[in-house]
Amino acid sequence: MAIIDAGGDPDYDGYAGPITLNGVGDPMEASYGVLTMGADNRIDDSQTYYLPAAASADADVPAVPVEGTRAGDGELKIGTLLPVTGSLAFLGPPEIAGVQLAINEINEGGGVLGKPVVLVEGDSGDTPEFANATTDRLLAENVDAVVGAAASGISLSVIDKITGAGVVQFSPANTSDKLTTYADKGLYFRVAPPDLLQGAAIAKLVADDGATNVAIIARNDAYGTGLAEVVQKTLEDAGITVSVVKIYEPDAGTFDAEVADMVAASPDAVVVIGFE
Repeated sequence: MAIIDAGGDPDYDGYAGPITLNGVGDPMEASYGVLTMGADNRIDDSQTYYLPAAASADADVPAVPVEGTRAGDGELKIGTLLPVTGSLAFLGPPEIAGVQLAINEINEGGGVLGKPVVLVEGDSGDTPEFANATTDRLLAENVDAVVGAAASGISLSVIDKITGAGVVQFSPANTSDKLTTYADKGLYFRVAPPDLLQGAAIAKLVADDGATNVAIIARNDAYGTGLAEVVQKTLEDAGITVSVVKIYEPDAGTFDAEVADMVAASPDAVVVIGFE
């Protein structure tokens, strides 16, 4: 807080190490854990390693100027737009705990401008309609920043409303490349690396395994389709054939047709983009 009070730019190095953001609020580097199944069909921790990825130098763009102004009231109020319910609810508890821990530490240090930081919690759910209703409530309660959403598609559905109100939006989990170039008034930031880095890491892993014919199956949302596009392009740029790309509906009752199409392509590697 002393750095902020003096007008400086603090750089927090947490448990995962330093995170450097470029001028549009994207991380410049990342490290991905690679898990390997053992002979007993369980994850073999002894084979776990981390694959680094870094953005090219031209991604280190200047900071985007903040557009517009917003009157302050002397109290810092942080809202959360994180999944308490829905398909990403498993991500909610650690993300929410992180926000609570940070605010507790700030308040134990005296708060901001001599006042405690106020937390206003909100559930993003997993639909734009639900998330927008929560966003309306957070803005009505005059939050200064929103932590969330977890899903790229949900963030894309509320980013205009949040940044248009002059409020900072900060996501711990968004990866869509669309958010890199989004007209966000200089108010959107994230600490999850974009698909450009994640796709490069996946492609390197596949290439290092010696695969020459790859099938990709991805869930039909902003996360799945965006990452699939990056993985496909990166593999093909490396001279690796991508013989089939299938997009599946997460709530479908069966995936037999998609699996049959992949089997027919006789791939020596399959990239599955999804969760749960």
